Amino acid sequence: MADTEMTEATPITTAPASVTEQSQQPGPTENTPASNPSLYIKNLNEKIKLDVLKKSLKTIFGQYGEVLNIVAHSNIRMRGQAFVIFENEDAATKALSEVQSFPLYGKPMVIQFAKTKSDIHAKRDGNYEEHYKQRMARKEKFANEFKPRRRQAMLLAKQQQKALEQQRILEEQQQLLLQQQMVQQAQYAQQHGGVLPGAAAGAVPMIPDEYLPRNSILFLQNLPHDIAESQLVSLFQQYPGFKEVRTVPGKSGIAFVEYDNEYYSAAAKTALADYQIDPEHKMKVTFARK
Repeated sequence: MADTEMTEATPITTAPASVTEQSQQPGPTENTPASNPSLYIKNLNEKIKLDVLKKSLKTIFGQYGEVLNIVAHSNIRMRGQAFVIFENEDAATKALSEVQSFPLYGKPMVIQFAKTKSDIHAKRDGNYEEHYKQRMARKEKFANEFKPRRRQAMLLAKQQQKALEQQRILEEQQQLLLQQQMVQQAQYAQQHGGVLPGAAAGAVPMIPDEYLPRNSILFLQNLPHDIAESQLVSLFQQYPGFKEVRTVPGKSGIAFVEYDNEYYSAAAKTALADYQIDPEHKMKVTFARK
């Protein structure tokens, strides 16, 4: 961790003494690293300029001992985080205890000891080379673990986008067919005194389920009579935005599934249309009527 030159910023001069008594947010208690002269801070306000943030952190933590360096970066991985490197462990311990949850720029800081030694202390202790090798090994390990997860997330996003595009095309085709059907019905009614085939005079034709407009709620039909609600939850919650499954008391074979918005429901609808629940039941999934 190289030293970083501090730039001018508006200092914070109010000592955050007894902050932990004012805040209801507890500090980290699980998997807490051993004491260390360096502190790791997260939940920092990402909208604050980096030089201003560093100056503010140095002003606050400098009240507890000599601060050798403030390390913070603007890249996505490190945004909203920082390291405060003290001269000694006692100062870091006192600062952690008293500054925990202090609201810096509207966000309570979450503080714990850093998991590893800083470059500054490694150089001072005379084991920097070994320290550097270990740090590079951890960095490589993280990169190797991160890349597959990133690829998987990108693949999922592409699949969802493709499903939404297929749904959009299907809806356009369905709307076109519906318009053609309505035109044909209007022509038939005009030729036969306003009466549609199989309907009473003046009756308004109901839009088929397949042509219904988007809705955040899906309507499920042709379900097995003995299907458990938990089975439907397991099936539909694998798609983003899932909220709940609602069955209809006294009516078997149907259910409703709600998502956060119609885009999420459309993706689930496209993915699970005609899903074979069991050998005798192919599930019908449409948007619910508004």
